[in-house]
Amino acid sequence: MQLRLTNLLIALFGTVALFTSSCKKDFSTDTPFTPEYTPTVFIGSQNQFLYAFDPVSGDKKWEYFAGANIQASPVVLNDKLYVVAENGFVHKLDAKTGSLIKRIQIGGTLLATPYAEQRGKDGNDYLYFGTGDGNTLYAYDATADTMEWVFNAGGYVYSSPTMYDTLVVFGSYDGKVYAVDKEDGQQVWAYTTGGAIQSSPTIATDGYVYVGSNDYNLYCLKVNDGSLKWQFPTGGIIQSSPIIYGGYAVFGSNDGSVYAVDSVNASVKWQVKTGDRVVSSPYAYDDKIYFGSYDYSIYCVKMLDGSVVWQFPTKALVKSSPMIFNERLYIGSHEKALFCIDPQKGDQIWKRNINGLIESSPAVDNMDNKSKYVSSISGNSPN
Repeated sequence: MQLRLTNLLIALFGTVALFTSSCKKDFSTDTPFTPEYTPTVFIGSQNQFLYAFDPVSGDKKWEYFAGANIQASPVVLNDKLYVVAENGFVHKLDAKTGSLIKRIQIGGTLLATPYAEQRGKDGNDYLYFGTGDGNTLYAYDATADTMEWVFNAGGYVYSSPTMYDTLVVFGSYDGKVYAVDKEDGQQVWAYTTGGAIQSSPTIATDGYVYVGSNDYNLYCLKVNDGSLKWQFPTGGIIQSSPIIYGGYAVFGSNDGSVYAVDSVNASVKWQVKTGDRVVSSPYAYDDKIYFGSYDYSIYCVKMLDGSVVWQFPTKALVKSSPMIFNERLYIGSHEKALFCIDPQKGDQIWKRNINGLIESSPAVDNMDNKSKYVSSISGNSPN
């Protein structure tokens, strides 16, 4: 009897072990997929939002609420996106996801696009930007998230700065063009024009600064000491930021014209007349010049003679400056829309409506840590 019971228990345990073994499964580790990121075009709006779109399809990737109007263009630097809002805050975001990393309170009114310096004197990244109200230019260590130095000008700083060697150059509402040392923020020189400066300077490789003034003149100054080489009169204030292309300074004026003048002697190569003021900064690509006008149009003209290649109509004024990336032109409008246009033919590829006026100019994160695809402001001249 005892033997039969023992044999029965052995058989039962064997069956259980066999069943358990046959039902056992090996599960894979729960490793998430690595996200795949692609280039992104960014644009700010007067509805207090920054938008991220796919450059090819125009599909919205994400949006970010900044809490104030955005007139400055966004800046991409080492996988970070810096968004300047009018209420005095700089927003540091993850460029891929739009998630907030840090909200930096500066104060004043921030309208100008920052200049980004990758790997500065100490290997850190720096932002240089101005403000109204406080009449100040700031140098901000974007890596350490600390203020490096502060320079006080004599008027609002709505002109975007640019850099040449160790100099940071910008304009002010006190009518002066300033050059300060990027190491310590000390003034190197200042040149006085006859009006407030909203135009952002550009510096050519030959060492000359070009900047417009509200006194209707474009100025050419020597970058080393600020001495005047020449000034060129127009019929209106110059808010447009000039570029240097093929040996010519190209810029818009509130007299409704875009000019190409010789960078050596300021002689006029051509003048294109539009139907209203041109605040938009020109963009050069493939021997053509692109810009927007308050006459509700976007233009493409030949650099050779200024003849109009195409004119693209919108339903509102165009203050935004254009940018071209991968054979597509991007530009905003007061029509509350971002346009993607074929730069050769002037045909619309896509249009995305945004519930807010667009004065900001677009920028693209092309996945190289510091986007070279930005509008022609803040000294981004093709030379």
